[in-house]
Amino acid sequence: MKFQRKVLMMTGAATLALAMSAGITSASWAQDAAATDDSTVVVVTGIRKSLQSALRQKKSSDGVTEVITAEDIGKFPDKNVADSLARATGVNVVTGSANAGGFGENERISIRGTDPTLNLTLMDGHNIATGDWFVLDQTNGGRSFNYTMLPSEVVGSVEIIKASRADLPEGGIGGTVDVHVRKPLDLPAGTFAVSAQGMYATLADEWSPNVSGMYSWKSDNRDFGFLIGAYYEKRQFRRDGQEILGYTPQANFAGSGQTLLVPSLIGSAYFTQERIRQGVNFMTQWKGENLDIAFSGLVTHLGADNENHNFMLWGSRLAGQTPTSYTTSNGYVTSATWDAADAAAAGGSIVQDDIFRKAHSSTYVLNLDVGYDFTENFSMKAQVGFTSGEGVTDDTAAWETYWDNVGASYTLGNPITQVSFPGLGSDPTAATYLNNKYSWSWGGTISSPDTEAYAKLDFRYDFDSGIFKSVLFGTRYTDHQRDLNYLAYAWAGNGANGGTSNVDLGTVFKGGVTPDNYADGLGNIPGYSYADADAVYAYLDSNNGGRRFAFYPPLSFGVKEKTTAYYVMGKLAGDNWRSNVGLRAVKTQTASTQWSANAAVKTVTNVFGSWGSETTEKEYWDYLPSADLTYDLGNDVLIRAGAAKVITRPGYAQLAGAFSLVDSNLTGTAGGNPNLEPYRAWQYNLTAEWYYAPQSLLSFGVFNLDIDNYITTESFQQFFRTQQTPNGANFTLSGPANGGEATAKGFEFNAQQPFGDTGFGVIFNYTYVDAKYDNGKPLDGNSKTTYNLTGYYENDKISTRLAYNFRSKFNSGSDRGTTMWQDDYGTLDGSFSYNVTESVALTVDAQNLLHEKLYYFVGDPSIPRAYYDNGQSFYVGARLKY
Repeated sequence: MKFQRKVLMMTGAATLALAMSAGITSASWAQDAAATDDSTVVVVTGIRKSLQSALRQKKSSDGVTEVITAEDIGKFPDKNVADSLARATGVNVVTGSANAGGFGENERISIRGTDPTLNLTLMDGHNIATGDWFVLDQTNGGRSFNYTMLPSEVVGSVEIIKASRADLPEGGIGGTVDVHVRKPLDLPAGTFAVSAQGMYATLADEWSPNVSGMYSWKSDNRDFGFLIGAYYEKRQFRRDGQEILGYTPQANFAGSGQTLLVPSLIGSAYFTQERIRQGVNFMTQWKGENLDIAFSGLVTHLGADNENHNFMLWGSRLAGQTPTSYTTSNGYVTSATWDAADAAAAGGSIVQDDIFRKAHSSTYVLNLDVGYDFTENFSMKAQVGFTSGEGVTDDTAAWETYWDNVGASYTLGNPITQVSFPGLGSDPTAATYLNNKYSWSWGGTISSPDTEAYAKLDFRYDFDSGIFKSVLFGTRYTDHQRDLNYLAYAWAGNGANGGTSNVDLGTVFKGGVTPDNYADGLGNIPGYSYADADAVYAYLDSNNGGRRFAFYPPLSFGVKEKTTAYYVMGKLAGDNWRSNVGLRAVKTQTASTQWSANAAVKTVTNVFGSWGSETTEKEYWDYLPSADLTYDLGNDVLIRAGAAKVITRPGYAQLAGAFSLVDSNLTGTAGGNPNLEPYRAWQYNLTAEWYYAPQSLLSFGVFNLDIDNYITTESFQQFFRTQQTPNGANFTLSGPANGGEATAKGFEFNAQQPFGDTGFGVIFNYTYVDAKYDNGKPLDGNSKTTYNLTGYYENDKISTRLAYNFRSKFNSGSDRGTTMWQDDYGTLDGSFSYNVTESVALTVDAQNLLHEKLYYFVGDPSIPRAYYDNGQSFYVGARLKY
């Protein structure tokens, strides 16, 4: 029923908007037609032009691909490339990692049910270094690209390659996305475009500016050109939510003789952020008789200072006390009530974390491409460049306080868990409310630099006759470095004030209270007062000796990775078919550096202990054969088949990951495993495509991924002593290991249909993927069902589109020892533009028109993990183009 309701809502909205558009003006297309002999040439613009260009590229490709063109990106509210990829067949997007929840902007992609880490993103054939603004993504150290660093303004086209080839860089088991930037010699001379919009975020209730511009020039003889673009985007973001941060196993709960799971923390989460994304891109091109040279660059920076407040029922503390009443179901304590005496005996019933982070991320690329034709048959292409990215938490300060004099009660629900605190005052600004107890402060600075120098050399020889059309061969070299450097602080005030009311919430309170409409879109979630950032920083730095920063080895690591690849590939063709067959051989060398308190030689001694570095080197070869066949049945029907062996290397944190412990519920991660083997898989594709009319397509395909060496997480217990657990305890840890085999198999359907010359059209695609480990458990990131439905209308004045994207529930990873699932989720986005003149258009864009929320659960939907409201976004402005 939920699925049907989504479809009905989306279809109704699309039909209404298209009907309204039809009523505004006549259904006529902007087109020029001229008769030549017995043929008619029709020139289309706008949405139809973008679809026509994309289908032309898809049809001429040698394998299974999807293509999105710049005109399409520019005609939709796509603030980064991931927004556009979300509409492609077989592609899913996520707005944050499993640990983070959603942050209102698409960040990572998943192709055909594979985890984002199993997909590769390139820019014009080379890697792009990345940076993450969110602290948990920085420490996770994965390989997936963060698309918030790549706004759509820099893009000419995007190609999603689902069938690997020998000449493609290795790394994408699910698929490879190649982003092609705009080039000056491909654009009319003197092209100038600028866009200005005001962005309104409903929850933040603020307007922010978004401006972008581009200028492209080329010489009269079209042999030299340059392009420069710039953009500035500001966004005020607010997220309301409820979070259940783990479940604590409590032996002999309430004397029952049973070990039951109790919510560790049930929080009212309030997250605010100011995002400022700005950057510049450029390209110069020179084209001679036999020599082509292109030099390009991209610099992008995202400022992402944020505050995260959480007012939490402290279930892990209360679990050891016998509640006055409780209920259980399937091993979970689904409701419980404790009084004030229980809270005092437990050492707290409510804990509040006020966390302030100054953060940014950045990416830059410098790239040189050279092409040279030795003869008409023999050519060479060379590419050399450097890319650098960085995710930085410039400073973090947390202020944790708690209450131990009030009762607490909860009842788990889907989606909202009801929470109450008998005895807590109703006025969160009153002194009696603010006079609680101090617990702890933590934080520091984190930098996660990511750099790569790369070079490749490709040769091609074309044959004059026979079925052997050409042979391609070449080599590629990369030198990559990924580090995580953590400077944590110790504060003497923790020891002096912990467990007392010497300092409290009132010490750093400056009037901050959750808004009156807090959580209105979610349900009955209690609001509260919170600490002030400036007051927290000032108090920490001017009392008890101030914060003392020191290198924190347990959360630091480094990985140096060098790859050398060689390939050869032949292209063959006959009257009705074409094919490529090739082999890629690649050597990987890694040196993974971790820090250990058990190292033979200790090189760092500070307030956090004595540590030594341990570096483990590993080298391995992979041989990757591939073959693709395209057969033309006639009448614009193509059959494609392909097979390829592919790999994805382990994430950097999986090789040398940070070691971390969570004292609140005695869990943690065990760092990396430098001896991990890469994911290895065989990729199979079979598709049929019918290009039955201009801008039209019907296609159906089946695919299968057989994955070996799948990296899984193993759990175990180990005893530790920490600053917050000085007497020590058994922590439940998780760490990476090559676990076994997995499969991802399914089918895809795609249909595109303009309705004659009415201006109307529809695009629909559907993907089903059954992805699971050999033990039957589902793969992380896999939604069994994904579909997109887009309706559009366009004439010479108006262009409008509504697009609905849906993905079914998926396992989004593990957090604090519990498995997280994101529930079914669908969004409706829309765009409208009105051409005032040929050069000026007024624009209105909208995201999440249905105001959908993100719900996460633990295994069973009745056991909640989180519920988030990211609000809606609207953009109003104008575009100017000459």
